[in-house]
Amino acid sequence: MKIATYNVWNEAKGVGNRFDQLISEITHTDADILGLQEVTSHFFYDILIKSAGYPYYEFRKYADEDEGLAILSRYPFESCMFLHQSEESAHSRALHVLFHAGNARFSFTNVHLPSDSVKAQEAQIVAINRYLHTQKEQADYLIMLGDFNSGINASVHRYLIGEQTLLDCESNPCWDELSISYATLNDLPLQPTLDCKDNPRWKGKNTIYVPSVMDRVYIMDNWVDKTLRSVNLFGTVVSPVTNLCASDHYGVVAEVDFTRMYE
Repeated sequence: MKIATYNVWNEAKGVGNRFDQLISEITHTDADILGLQEVTSHFFYDILIKSAGYPYYEFRKYADEDEGLAILSRYPFESCMFLHQSEESAHSRALHVLFHAGNARFSFTNVHLPSDSVKAQEAQIVAINRYLHTQKEQADYLIMLGDFNSGINASVHRYLIGEQTLLDCESNPCWDELSISYATLNDLPLQPTLDCKDNPRWKGKNTIYVPSVMDRVYIMDNWVDKTLRSVNLFGTVVSPVTNLCASDHYGVVAEVDFTRMYE
């Protein structure tokens, strides 16, 4: 199964032409299921579902703006939960679905943590993680991905991989991050997804911000057999028309063999 995450950049700059770029990047991943962040109603209803070719999809918009989260899938959904609507879940920016693929049950969560407050990030990831741990009996595999708006040295990531507590809570079982796993085990460099050095969105303008791995894919470490085949970035091509990449973030696509799909 190919799983992907992509922040599509809700920004007017080059937006008319970037729609074509975004659709091209999304379709070329050939992902079986993917989570998208910063999706507007116009992009979702008028362009994405008409052009991307996915038969199943969910979109939820935040209460205070015309932007939200989308999931596109080749598998039908059995349920959907938008945690942003739940006070118990700290109004977290997360969209969760359950689905079957072959003989396996999957929990899939698309996340976009806030960029302006570490305190809010920590409150939301604890709430999201708490909710997902209630889903463990509903799924053989739990996948969480998205734009976490924080790097791999930050508290959010360290909490998820079980190296620290947050708000007096721990993640147990914890999560494995696939980009880090694949790069480390294959002696490859870990590539940034928010590339403030070479992405044309910032190139030649930024002299302070450091590239970061903000867009990540996690699988809960629940000891169910799986094999990580590859992890790659997409959305890195610069258009000769816009002189931009399709987004200010690069996307991440991971290919994983889930053993229980074929049992």
